[in-house]
Amino acid sequence: MENSTLTKSSILLLAAAILLLFLFPDLSTPSPPPSPVSCTNGITNNCTVTNAYGMFPDRSTCRALKVVYPTSEQELLQFVANATASKTKMKVVTRFSHSIPKLSCPGGSDGLVISTLNLDRVLNIDSTTMQITVESGVTVKALIEAAAEANLVIPYVPYWFGLTIGGLLSTGAHGSSLNGKGSAVHEYVTEMRLVTPAPADQNYATVKALKIGDPDLDATKVSLGVLGVISQVTLQLQPMFKRSLTFVTRNDSDLADQAVSFGYQHEFADLAWYPGQRKVLYRKDDRVPVNVSGNGAYDFIGFRPTATLAIQTYRFTEKIFETENDADGKCVYSQLITSTLAILAYGLTNNGLIFTGYPVIGYQNKMEASGGCAFRSKDGLLTACPWDPRIKGSSFFHQTTVSIPLDRVKEFILDLQKLRYLQPAALCGLELYGGVLMRYAKSSSAYLGKEADVLDFDFTYYRQVED
Repeated sequence: MENSTLTKSSILLLAAAILLLFLFPDLSTPSPPPSPVSCTNGITNNCTVTNAYGMFPDRSTCRALKVVYPTSEQELLQFVANATASKTKMKVVTRFSHSIPKLSCPGGSDGLVISTLNLDRVLNIDSTTMQITVESGVTVKALIEAAAEANLVIPYVPYWFGLTIGGLLSTGAHGSSLNGKGSAVHEYVTEMRLVTPAPADQNYATVKALKIGDPDLDATKVSLGVLGVISQVTLQLQPMFKRSLTFVTRNDSDLADQAVSFGYQHEFADLAWYPGQRKVLYRKDDRVPVNVSGNGAYDFIGFRPTATLAIQTYRFTEKIFETENDADGKCVYSQLITSTLAILAYGLTNNGLIFTGYPVIGYQNKMEASGGCAFRSKDGLLTACPWDPRIKGSSFFHQTTVSIPLDRVKEFILDLQKLRYLQPAALCGLELYGGVLMRYAKSSSAYLGKEADVLDFDFTYYRQVED
């Protein structure tokens, strides 16, 4: 009885906290995420490297002797040359380092970390060719804004705009679409400049300029950062357009039959599956002409500045369920969260201020990505991104993604449903992190790109902070 009372009290406390947060998201400006690199000897020596979540999957500490912050391609060339000449291991780290795997760790404690923090300029926008050239440290947010000023858009990007162009290209990050070339940003690269190590007779470093038609471009545009340091990227844009978005919740009884065909019915379709509730959130999202009435925006609630108290309450309640192995409690908890998000339209507004009903129609640059918790001034951690490691009791999770070829999706979903039938409450924990997010991606000529048209299943779930 005591455990039951504690669980109910926690849920009620959480409900009050998150409703206050969601209804009044701009009570204060958030604290931006911490730097992934911290150094004890001055600001550039004897450094520790981590990611945006404060810990790598193996819980190890990554150390480096030094970090450098090039501000131009020429400086980057010199840093790579010096490291090559001295046989120093080197890796690249981005502004926020959102990659969960340990891709930015040079190994050992005497390596070099090259930060792209200051390689953040938009170099050129050509309205005739509809192409934009940026340095690799430019964020998706900055790219979207610069393109929009020229009445242009990048058609597909990941939903979080805190990524950098170099980082998302290196890891093959994508949005969701089976239209045209698909949802991966690297499919829209027309030119790339890469700084790579070289022999002594080439001064230990060189700049490789690759264009469409060069076979090496397929190797470098998704390379996990092992082939060199991306300096500049040119991307193909499109004329500005609007999107019309409607979320529809349905029973998951026919999900296995509908999942693939739904991706062809809507250009920006995705699915969020709540297996414990036996529900699916269908995203009906399509391109419409700019003369269609509407000035909507999508500021996803999970990426907004979050009150620290709400973050801690959320985690505290989740931890109770984990400690007590209370799967049923998680299911109740997830229903509270998903129903609250639905009431608030997931962050959609019809005019940038309030939600009045579906469909929400707005310009592409206001609908395709969000991430306000990462881009404002400091407030002493009164608010932050939910996963900010500086907050004791922040969100901490594992994330596993599997890419299923479209011709195997039905079978895969049916297998997951069979597991659900064996333990009906066992999968509710996934729903505390937005459910199983399902995004469409097309096959790619990139060596490390998708080998076939696929549906990506993103599983995000509780991770214990302590060993």
